[in-house]
Amino acid sequence: MAYIDEMLGRDEKVLYIGRQHIFILVGSILAEIGLIALIIAAGVASQVAFPGGGPNVVSGITVGQMVLGVCVVISLTILVSAVFDYIRWMSTEYVITSHRVIRVRGVLNKQTIDSSLEKINDLETSQSWLGRMFDYGDIEILTAAETVNLLRKISHPLDFKRALLDAKQQYAHGFGYYDPSEVAPYMEAGPRSGGDADLASTLHQLADLRDRGLLSTEEFELKKRELLSRI
Repeated sequence: MAYIDEMLGRDEKVLYIGRQHIFILVGSILAEIGLIALIIAAGVASQVAFPGGGPNVVSGITVGQMVLGVCVVISLTILVSAVFDYIRWMSTEYVITSHRVIRVRGVLNKQTIDSSLEKINDLETSQSWLGRMFDYGDIEILTAAETVNLLRKISHPLDFKRALLDAKQQYAHGFGYYDPSEVAPYMEAGPRSGGDADLASTLHQLADLRDRGLLSTEEFELKKRELLSRI
């Protein structure tokens, strides 16, 4: 099971998963490869600077060979670091769910920052000319508590923003806004010619409206008692 799946609440669904742009990973790996090349070049140069024989030999190993060996060890360490860079890049996720936005970071030690959809007041998108060319940018999520959730160098920022606005609209519609015409038929409903079957159907529909947030628990209980009193 993915880590994000363990964080989801009841009836919460993942709607969109974003990541940092591949440039972040490629830039780090290219820098490490360049550093490895410089270290290896220094090790080879040491072979020339400290030729074998004479005072440059320690226990049968030349100073040049020792320097080259140290350079190889450092290069392997940097190579392992490059592998961890890839794992960190893969484990950094910007997730939009039906209830919130979650920023997840870390490989072994996880760090998460949540922003509830209902508390998000504004979004600020920033793209440089290079970001527009390669489709990456920064998104600032401003909440009612005046806190900022900054998503840096996210890939496809406009798609992420669009998905977030859609999720916020769906959340608002399901938990606070409703079409009165959708609720009115059931609020006015009473037992009809179908008897118990119609009553059960009406109660079921009222319960569905309650579960979707279109009716409060108090309104549901009041209407249920009213319908049952007519039997």
